[in-house]
Amino acid sequence: MQYLHEVPAIRADLQYLLDNDRVFKKLNAKPEDLLWGYSGPGFESLVRIVIGQQLSTAAARTVNEKFAAAVKKVEPKRILKLTNEELRAPGLSQQKANYIRGLCEAITAGDFDPHALDTLPDEEVYTAITALKGFGTWSAEMYLMFSLARPDIWAPKDLGIQGGLQLYLNLPERPDADRVMVEGKRFAPRRTAASLLLWYLKGQDNLKKKEAKKK
Repeated sequence: MQYLHEVPAIRADLQYLLDNDRVFKKLNAKPEDLLWGYSGPGFESLVRIVIGQQLSTAAARTVNEKFAAAVKKVEPKRILKLTNEELRAPGLSQQKANYIRGLCEAITAGDFDPHALDTLPDEEVYTAITALKGFGTWSAEMYLMFSLARPDIWAPKDLGIQGGLQLYLNLPERPDADRVMVEGKRFAPRRTAASLLLWYLKGQDNLKKKEAKKK
């Protein structure tokens, strides 16, 4: 599967919200319109998440491609053999290079097993990932969502979700994380699908603004 909407449970939740939610119905969208990638579980997905921290989707994709090409085999033992300069060459900051090296060290030492996350409940996955240096709440939420395809994941600190919820609720300002956490309850147990739709809603609004500027 290439996209998250291709996961049967996520697709079903998307279709439900598109059919029944008063705001999302107006998008006139189909699950196939929501082109957010499904990365699958494992070490490489965690590396992608580190690289994507505080970057736009396009920028993260570019750095990830350069990193994969430079490393050739995205495996802990291979990465630990790289010098600091080699690790940073694809465009990584020193901080992100340190986080990736720390992840590799935790795996090779047997302190962290990414494959064991697949069968753990959401909260235990969250706890295991946030125990790693450089992996905060957003990183854990993105892994649960895009690598494990868990259906009820919510990222209240994500700026895209905040912006989408502002439009959804017709608010004058972008809501903060506390407000987003409370408002997210309305979408349970389909918060992963709702997140994709809020990102899509925000993206459509951005496109409209760009088109308006051209006129």
